[in-house]
Amino acid sequence: MLIDSHCHLYYEPYVNKIKDTLDTCKKYNVRKLLSIGVDIETSKKNIELANLYKEIFCTIGIHPNEVINASEANLIELKKIFKNSNKILAIGEIGLDFFRNKNIIEQENFFHKQIKIALELNLPIVIHSREAEEYTIKILKDYQNENLKFVVHCFTGTKKFAENIIKLNGYISVGGILTFKKSEELRDICKDFPLEKILIETDSPYLSPDPLRGRVNCPSNVRFVAEKLASVKSLNIDEIEKVTENNFNQFFCTQ
Repeated sequence: MLIDSHCHLYYEPYVNKIKDTLDTCKKYNVRKLLSIGVDIETSKKNIELANLYKEIFCTIGIHPNEVINASEANLIELKKIFKNSNKILAIGEIGLDFFRNKNIIEQENFFHKQIKIALELNLPIVIHSREAEEYTIKILKDYQNENLKFVVHCFTGTKKFAENIIKLNGYISVGGILTFKKSEELRDICKDFPLEKILIETDSPYLSPDPLRGRVNCPSNVRFVAEKLASVKSLNIDEIEKVTENNFNQFFCTQ
């Protein structure tokens, strides 16, 4: 099966027609979706969706761009709402984004504290890192002896960033950008990155892959990412489906 390891199902156009979205996914053998939280409100909505639909799993967390609106009370609430579902697979998306906001100290503080929550709850983390590669790796190195499992979502980083992720035994997740004509460097990195450490995603409703650029993205479009990854790795699509499904289950400890 195909799995969309990173989407945002609480946004339009999905939230009011989840059944239609899931039916479309089934047509393309996309059988599991991981909806990613970005703040307390969306984390709670994720839990509602995951509890309603067997195909949907979720994460809870505070995105670095939401740190400016967040408080310590939100971190306490994260731990509380974890009890509301057994389908919460990770803390995320969390991390650093210095493209939109320069509140470095606050972002680092929330990153550290959410990592500690993940360790306490025995969960992996889903990382957002934009224009913050060195800072991200520096923080992850602080936890390299604590069995922290992490995936850098929507990976578009440098070769050095990829090499550091491998050294720290991390995963990457690739999305529609892998299909863009200008993404030769990303494809080269993915060619060398260990396949058993790669997940695939859409980041729906954002970043539609070719040939659908400019449209609202959909979880069923993860098939285009799988096809491109198969081409990059010189494998057939069935192999990519099998390996990325296994990677997802291994990383998130699910079946």
